[in-house]
Amino acid sequence: MEYTSEIQVIPCGNKSDCTGCGACAAACPKECITMQPDEEGFVFPVTDITQCNHCNFCQKTCPIWTKNGQKENATDNGKKPLDVYAAWNLDSEIRQESSSGGVFSALAEYILSKDGVVVGAAFDEQLVVHHIIIEDPSQLNRLRGSKYVQSEISSRLYKSIRSYLQKGRTVLFSGTPCQIAGLHGYLHKEYNNLFCCDIICHGVPSPLFFNEYITYSQRNGRRILNIKFREKLVGWKDFRVKQVFQNGTEIQNECKKMFLDPYMAGFLRDYCLRESCYRCAFASVSREGDLTIADFWGVGQKYPEYDKDDKGTSLVLVNTLKGKTWLEEIREKMFIGQADLNTARINNGMLEKATRRPLERNAFYSDLKKVSFKKLINKYELCGPNIFHRVKFKVIHIKQIIYRCIQSKNRR
Repeated sequence: MEYTSEIQVIPCGNKSDCTGCGACAAACPKECITMQPDEEGFVFPVTDITQCNHCNFCQKTCPIWTKNGQKENATDNGKKPLDVYAAWNLDSEIRQESSSGGVFSALAEYILSKDGVVVGAAFDEQLVVHHIIIEDPSQLNRLRGSKYVQSEISSRLYKSIRSYLQKGRTVLFSGTPCQIAGLHGYLHKEYNNLFCCDIICHGVPSPLFFNEYITYSQRNGRRILNIKFREKLVGWKDFRVKQVFQNGTEIQNECKKMFLDPYMAGFLRDYCLRESCYRCAFASVSREGDLTIADFWGVGQKYPEYDKDDKGTSLVLVNTLKGKTWLEEIREKMFIGQADLNTARINNGMLEKATRRPLERNAFYSDLKKVSFKKLINKYELCGPNIFHRVKFKVIHIKQIIYRCIQSKNRR
């Protein structure tokens, strides 16, 4: 894959705002826009000016341009969820294989059982993350679990989704809020048979950083076959990064704590995210999806009954009446408990504000190209929690103790 620094046209007007959703390229009637990676490995629209007829359809499709226009004309900036729940899948095996509570699997199984299709992020054989369409429940395992790298959504996939919808097939689309906004912008109309499920997104690293990490992990002749970023070997809250690799003729597993894995350390410290993630237009309680799912971090502080086994609890925000009806359809496969938005906010900061841009971001990608991955690990301390995160986790722990004491006192 080649990387270019020449970005000719950004429909939203500012490269730092572009989310890379690819909706503009899919919508272009002249097909003169392609999504190409820049020097950091993030994709941006590049236009063949000789073919462009200046119809501005790309701009009308762009979710950032549209959202900025809505802000200027809005009298009420956003709406709150209709309902807030803690939930998990009653199938213990699916729950164990999922990043949190396995809610997405239940939603997807229901759509597939109705002759629908499911769209979500999956690794291919080269460990590149693409959004794909599945129609067979046996393929659902490819869509489970978090993929902490920006997923490619091709123009062909956008067009396939529209085709399914026009034929009357039900479509479930799962992705980040900006990806769902891109899909809505591309479609330019409401479809009753489209269900969208967004996640509370921390931000996305680039495929370039991920590729360098994979290359480093494959040193000494071994080959990575699969990676699972949220292995719940010892529990949901203390998850591991699991690599499955081939070493000679043997298939072996290797698990590391999250901050001992250099890729996860870079991600969790926000060094490697897309520039638009630091100014995310979608970090709000006013969501793009019919449902929002996320880890319900800190749920046990107020609702200890929702986190007794440390196997994973999902936060579910019901954002539309369509989402409410949809959730009711899978209730028999789920544990669903009433919760509240304030508790959800406490440990899900990106529900209301974008990720903080660290000073280290200024040089991180420049260093990624200049120095060896080993030197990058050493320079940015990507092999264990740094002082900032030690203090942060200590403060969180103290807050949890104080909260439990207050709750205990109020019950007396």
